[in-house]
Amino acid sequence: MKKILFNATPTEKRAALLENEKVVELVVERPDSMRFEGNIYRGKIVSILPGIQSAFVNIGMEKAAFLHASDVDPALLLDKGDALIDRFASAPNFKRHKIARIPIEKIIEDGQEILVQVIKEPIGTKGAKVTTQISLAGRFLVLVPDTDFIGVSKKTSDEKKRRRLKSLIAQLKPKGVGFIVRTIGLRVSETEFVNEIHSLLDKWRMVQDEALKGSAPKLVFKELGITTRVIRDLFSDEVSQVYVDQEEDFTEIQSYLRSVSPDLCDRVVFYKEKTPLFDKFHIEKDLELSLKRKVWLKSGGYILFDHAEALLAIDVNTGRNVGKANMEDTIFKTNLEAVWEIGRQFRLRDIGGIIVVDFIDMNKHDNCKKIEEEMKKVLRNDPTVTSCTGLSKFGLLEITRKRVRPELQELYTDVCGVCNGLGWVFSPATVTARIDRWLNRADSQDTPRNLKLAVNPAVAEYLKKENGDMIKKLEQEHHFTLQVVEDEDLDQDDYEMYPVGATKSITAKYL
Repeated sequence: MKKILFNATPTEKRAALLENEKVVELVVERPDSMRFEGNIYRGKIVSILPGIQSAFVNIGMEKAAFLHASDVDPALLLDKGDALIDRFASAPNFKRHKIARIPIEKIIEDGQEILVQVIKEPIGTKGAKVTTQISLAGRFLVLVPDTDFIGVSKKTSDEKKRRRLKSLIAQLKPKGVGFIVRTIGLRVSETEFVNEIHSLLDKWRMVQDEALKGSAPKLVFKELGITTRVIRDLFSDEVSQVYVDQEEDFTEIQSYLRSVSPDLCDRVVFYKEKTPLFDKFHIEKDLELSLKRKVWLKSGGYILFDHAEALLAIDVNTGRNVGKANMEDTIFKTNLEAVWEIGRQFRLRDIGGIIVVDFIDMNKHDNCKKIEEEMKKVLRNDPTVTSCTGLSKFGLLEITRKRVRPELQELYTDVCGVCNGLGWVFSPATVTARIDRWLNRADSQDTPRNLKLAVNPAVAEYLKKENGDMIKKLEQEHHFTLQVVEDEDLDQDDYEMYPVGATKSITAKYL
């Protein structure tokens, strides 16, 4: 049972996917942290590093983007007349999957302008990762230019169905372009495929035309915004309802669905109640807990999340779970419960990279095998690419999960300037978002309209930048007058609300 919730405020847009009334995925977009994955740029090579078979590309961002040799397709470079490219492409044994064997310094050169697509967001001190192997995602299909490849989502193991879909797409598509059938496209009609193929081909022609105009660095194609993108990627027959609390987003969703899946329009609900949407479904607290180091299990056990430079360590503990039978059963049940919670936290926190899970040691071999099987089962339900090993003799299980964007913790928090990275505090943007939600709750109650807002100086600076534009937005949205004062005794995480002229805080009343 799945639901999708869209919540929009002046400070951020959030989309949450619920499974069995528990949030499993959260997508956040803010004015100062927009997503770049999927964007296509006309970039310029600024340096080539033969030693690591890579290059750096200026695409107009603060840091140059990283391009590896395996992500360079000569057939999709802008300069089609390049003699070097023609020589490779006309060679009798030339194949696209052998591109990585050609030294990068023989494919591209300094100063060359190329068309690239972001496949990994800038994370920390690293710039974006890009590829010249462009793809354009639709609701049912993904277009892959300059190849006749036809693929089908790995979510179906029905070989007969895979062959039928490949045959159908082969009949519908023109030569010289490939398509991949997405999971959501496994059950759609031929007419829907035809319409999407035409739509994606038109989009690709627009990208090509735009790429040839002007000079690098330049944005050629911008991926869909959070609202339409989430509907495109997550809204399937398994989703019973979609709740939207802003009329503009509701209209955008309805317009998109009418063009691709009109039968789903009646599942979209415009939420008008006074209680904030995320509060209504009891998920705000769950999201707060997703940023904590410790996550409690229903049994009384708990999981600890510790970040190192190159990996994430997850430790499973029995905690208050003393069990009712023998120790082995208690440990096994705690480990089993932890498996499912870890899988949920992967998606919710958007964890990526190398993960090491330290399960509680079990004596029975059968119990170890069951934990391995359950973890693999959980990971199969994860839409992000994952892989895992078996349990080692020390009770460790290693997992890799594809990382394409900063984790939720990196988005919502800043490294503490006092402890130099040993702990975390909410960023000024997140504190502002929490103030925004506080005002939303207070707006529906009998609350004084003139308020004094006491915040840490860092948050005050954030609120007052650009001539206090953020304060004005909050005042207009919630019909309050805010007098912002700095309080150095307040931690960056905290804020206090007072009626003007009063000394007693009313903050706790609407938390």
